Amino acid sequence: MDNKIAKRILIVEDEKELLLGLSTLLKSQGYSTIGAYDSTFAISLAHKEKPDLIILDLGLPAGGGVFVLENLKNTVETNDIPILVLTAQQGADLEEKLKKMGVVAYFHKPFDPPTLLSQIKDILNS
Repeated sequence: MDNKIAKRILIVEDEKELLLGLSTLLKSQGYSTIGAYDSTFAISLAHKEKPDLIILDLGLPAGGGVFVLENLKNTVETNDIPILVLTAQQGADLEEKLKKMGVVAYFHKPFDPPTLLSQIKDILNS
């Protein structure tokens, strides 16, 4: 990334292989990544690290992704961090509900890596 400081992305995913895969993919594009496997640690890291973007799974231990989303969006220090949801959960109104909660993008697993990378680039450059 042209002599710029790498954008930091917090990946919140309880499937360790997927977290590692996403981290590897993002690092190959010049991003810096931080990982969390559960809700409590994710909230703690978001407050401590102030990432440029959070990729959030909804099916997490220790509270769940919606708990993380509500906590971060209702806290002054973290409410402006963009959150992209990447989840296996489904529901007719899930995407609409998440957007109302402040989510900037929604991807259903399995996802298309080039499409995800394009969306991340758009979010971080806006």
